[in-house]
Amino acid sequence: MKLPYILTIVFGLLLMSNVHAAPVTYSGVTFNAGDVSFADKVISYSQGLNVGPNFDDPSQALGAPDYVNPIGSVALGDGGSLVVQFTDNSLTTSGNSDKDLWIFEIGQVEAFDVYISKNNFDWISIGTVSGQPTGIDIDAIAGVVAGDLFSFVMLTDNSAASQTGFPFSEADIDAIGAISSGAAVNAVPIPAAAFMFAPALLGFMGLRRRAKSA
Repeated sequence: MKLPYILTIVFGLLLMSNVHAAPVTYSGVTFNAGDVSFADKVISYSQGLNVGPNFDDPSQALGAPDYVNPIGSVALGDGGSLVVQFTDNSLTTSGNSDKDLWIFEIGQVEAFDVYISKNNFDWISIGTVSGQPTGIDIDAIAGVVAGDLFSFVMLTDNSAASQTGFPFSEADIDAIGAISSGAAVNAVPIPAAAFMFAPALLGFMGLRRRAKSA
């Protein structure tokens, strides 16, 4: 492999790192980072009571809002909970009173409790929220420090209210998005990865040249 070709690959990676997704808007809320803003992985789903078919798949809460009746949301159910993770971004603070976290619920407006975590172990309570969608300013929450990066969001049924019944009991979640979106936690940024990779490639090319000339 020729050196110029290798350098082209390295600099291509650097250029890719500077390409930003186009902003997207859902229900009047604009996410400047694009669809990468939304939760990527289900960590756990404790299905509550009175949840039926079409409303019992937690993966329906991942990605951008896409509900088309009756498919596209997951119901918490009576006493249920859902934990999701951001893997290619994180939830962070905005430094002002802007809403940082948005949760898209469908159907009847129902209250639920929200928690955020850096490690899926230590949780900070956001409180009880409701709305379609509902936005939360995490800067105003006790325990949140400016610049913190949160990978996990937990939603739990508000047990103080029995709001709807079978088959879509309690809040029905379509999507969870970090409008204040930070870097993925524990990820090596592409520029750093490229610069780490480049010396290894150059060293390998040097060894090949010496081997050929020997």
